Amino acid sequence: MLLPPMEAKWYKAEKIIPIEKVRDLKERYVIRNLRILDPAQDRDVAGDLLISDGLIEAIEPGLPQHLDAIEIDGTGKWIFPGLVDMHVHLREPGGEDSETIETGLKAAIAGGITTVGVMPNTSPPMDSPESVLNLIQAAELCGYANVVPVPCVTRGRSGRELVNFDDLHQDGVSAFTDDGDPVHDSGLLLDALNAVYEFDGVIIEHPEVTDLAGGSVNRGTVSRRLGARGIPCAAETADVARCMEIASNSHGHLHLTHLSLPRSVELARAECFHSADVTIDVTPHHIALSEEAVMEHGTMAKMNPPLRSALQRKSLAEMVKSGMVDAIASDHAPHARYKKEGSLGEAAFGIAGLETLLPITLEILSGLQMPVIRILHLLSCGPARILGIPVPVMEPGRKADLVLFDPEAEYRLSQTGSFSKSVNTPFYERKLKGRVEAVWMGRVIYRDGKFAN
Repeated sequence: MLLPPMEAKWYKAEKIIPIEKVRDLKERYVIRNLRILDPAQDRDVAGDLLISDGLIEAIEPGLPQHLDAIEIDGTGKWIFPGLVDMHVHLREPGGEDSETIETGLKAAIAGGITTVGVMPNTSPPMDSPESVLNLIQAAELCGYANVVPVPCVTRGRSGRELVNFDDLHQDGVSAFTDDGDPVHDSGLLLDALNAVYEFDGVIIEHPEVTDLAGGSVNRGTVSRRLGARGIPCAAETADVARCMEIASNSHGHLHLTHLSLPRSVELARAECFHSADVTIDVTPHHIALSEEAVMEHGTMAKMNPPLRSALQRKSLAEMVKSGMVDAIASDHAPHARYKKEGSLGEAAFGIAGLETLLPITLEILSGLQMPVIRILHLLSCGPARILGIPVPVMEPGRKADLVLFDPEAEYRLSQTGSFSKSVNTPFYERKLKGRVEAVWMGRVIYRDGKFAN
């Protein structure tokens, strides 16, 4: 079912969001003439904003002059709560040649993302309280974006034995996934859903029938043109149908991630499954690119699930606009250059996406005349509710977790540089519109392309 427009339950979120290491919050900022966007409250207004001692002090039009504060002219700029990206691969431990916690979190901040849901397919996989604590401590040492650990559903992501959900939940964890692989065993998936129901948790499922997959690109025009083995649509839709049947026989919350096909969304929203507690997300690349991108970008456009036909891409974007999707997530999957070299069949799946999440999503959905406030809802409130953490909101007295954004700035990542360790993205040379100018997490941690000391 679609998420409600406002409040949702969450548990012990404060345990999995690192406490800010605030060193000096004596600075005061007044930002004037802003467009203030608060999706949690459906608020889109013009006004000024005052930040003092790391907190939002006032939001109103025409704040007084001479406030003994650093003045910033926000004319033409937007300010909104930090985004929540619920699907991020940081690769550490085990894949530090592609990304580290530090480089990944820097890339998130540069993209206006202040909270990331961290996937567990590392080496070793994140499947225990100890591995969760290691991630939290490493993120705290970096001092950038907040992390929400999303550990495995099964031990070692082996698909054979469930993790101890209660132990992990006692450490503040509410979301679990074997992402990169589905939970093949339907009995285990049902047991997992029933287990997390006890604490309003969620199972995030990677929908794929692996026996049907095994290719490099979508089975269609491009695969035939390239002579490449194609991945049929049924590899995704058949597993979505399986998962929906299981979810409808459980009270637990199931989340289907990176759906790439209109048929998958239709199945997830089918009336016959009305009793199932199911949410879904899509990625920016699946609504922005079709399989033709593989002809232009080669392995940089190789991902799982694959890019689909132009008609399917367009229909999927229209479904997002119509309100059939709960969240948009980057599925940030960085890879060192050598892992993307070689043939289409040999190269790794996945693209880097933290720094392009916002501009690409805005480009596609604004082009469909979707209101900005609704787009931001999919990038903040929706993911937060799915992960079981507090929804970002802008109110006096709250910590300044804010993004200052210039919607008219145009640039290319190839010119400005990326903070991620990997640049395996078909958007690297694309002209992007809309750039993050500053990020507050209590104090200013990022401004004008640079991080504070």
